[in-house]
Amino acid sequence: MENLEKKETNEFGLEVTEAVSIEESFKPVIIEQNAVLKIYEELITSDITEDICERAGKLSTVLSKVNSSLIKVHKAQKDYFWSGGKFVDSIKNKNSVIIEEMQINLKALKNHFVNIKIEETKKLTEERYALCIPYVEDESLILPDLGCMHKSLWDNYIIGLKASFEAKKAEDKRIEDERIAAEKAEIERQKAIEAENLKLKKEAESNAKKQEVDRLERERLAKIEADKQAKIEADRLVKEAEEKRLHEVALKKEREEKERLENEIKAKQEAEQKAIEEAEALKQAELNKGDADKISDLIKDLSELKTKYSFKSAKNVKMYNQVNELLDKVINHINK
Repeated sequence: MENLEKKETNEFGLEVTEAVSIEESFKPVIIEQNAVLKIYEELITSDITEDICERAGKLSTVLSKVNSSLIKVHKAQKDYFWSGGKFVDSIKNKNSVIIEEMQINLKALKNHFVNIKIEETKKLTEERYALCIPYVEDESLILPDLGCMHKSLWDNYIIGLKASFEAKKAEDKRIEDERIAAEKAEIERQKAIEAENLKLKKEAESNAKKQEVDRLERERLAKIEADKQAKIEADRLVKEAEEKRLHEVALKKEREEKERLENEIKAKQEAEQKAIEEAEALKQAELNKGDADKISDLIKDLSELKTKYSFKSAKNVKMYNQVNELLDKVINHINK
């Protein structure tokens, strides 16, 4: 920085004297930085020991102070030299990179054994976590920071997990055995039910067939009885119809006979009236006849009575024949 070239300075728009002045303001900080740099180079190349780690921590603190000084000078110069702000930023940025790199390395050196311990703890946690996995169903139930557990506590923990796992496994086996036994029992029960249902079905089918046979037999007997009753009813209706017909025929014959008798009576009455009239006329004529002629007329009249009437019913025909026989006897008697 002491041999600052004019060309480099000019690109920030500053005179060489101004640039040198600004650079001079950073010089105390640079001196401190260079002093820290020598110690840093020593620490970063030395074998890692606890003393080196402790010195790295202290040097990191000193370096933080140097960085604070650098920031203060930067701020002061930037505020004062507005036109040289970019140049100041360049100087600050260049040195900040160096300081940050040294801080990172010193921090790593400072925390070397801590990081080793962290890595060992992380590795132990992973190993113990892997040992726990076979004994848990939900990995979220595994305790965190297993690597931080004291060995005795860890031993008790993993023994507890195994015991719980074995107990759970035994309980699951017991439950599974019970489930299998229950399934077998249920299968046997279902088989028994199916067998009983099959038996009942066969019995029901047999009963249904018997009931069907009985029903058909009842229907056959009922049909026979119905046919019998129908025939009886039909015979009764035929008989009633025949009786009604015969009754009507009888009534008709009776009416006809009555009418015939009434006609006969009427005709008889008319004939009697006519006979009376004729008799009266004959009487008057007979007064002028002799007895011989009267007897001849009587026989003639009696003979005419035998063919004068005609009857239809057997009863009246029989009666008329008997009358004719009597007339024959009368005529014979007269002839004697």
